[in-house]
Amino acid sequence: MATYQKDPQSYPLAPSSVMPRSDAELATNNFQYSNNLRRKNRIRSILLFTIFLTGIILLFSFTFVRIKSPKVRLENIRISNDGDGRINFSAQVFMRNRNFWRYDYDTTVGTINSAGGNTIGQFIISGGEARRRSTEKIYVMANINLPSRLNISNSGILPVISKAKIRGKVKVFRVFRSKKTADLSCTMSINLPISAIQDLDCQ
Repeated sequence: MATYQKDPQSYPLAPSSVMPRSDAELATNNFQYSNNLRRKNRIRSILLFTIFLTGIILLFSFTFVRIKSPKVRLENIRISNDGDGRINFSAQVFMRNRNFWRYDYDTTVGTINSAGGNTIGQFIISGGEARRRSTEKIYVMANINLPSRLNISNSGILPVISKAKIRGKVKVFRVFRSKKTADLSCTMSINLPISAIQDLDCQ
């Protein structure tokens, strides 16, 4: 009986450049891939949590905590009369920031007006920053000119009103800025014979 033998040349040999990977190499690659995947998932989770937390904080801030305009008033007013129709005026502007965030305000020009509405003096409120839940003190000076036709009572009492509109922004978490205006409005009477302020009332 004839015996058939397989021809070894009928099966092509694997190229010498292709080497099968060992179990150790496969395990190492799988381990690295798993680590990279876990790291990416962890970073994604942290970013999502940060965005969610920021949204909750902002929602709480603007829903439950109302941003308020600062309160402004004049204090410690001093005047001196040179007797030549000119009065030197100095005072402190007290700016009370009632918010839990700082208030940055611009430089503002304030006016001193007579009862008739004429501007008889001006002062400058320098721009700056009022810290959260604190009171900022700003020194101001002005020269008040008294026109000859100005209506002054027989007792030498001159009623005036001081006004200023201070513009600024409340900075929430250094991310959001809310524009707020602080209005200064103070009425007073200047006693010219004794160079003193009477009946000071700030709204």
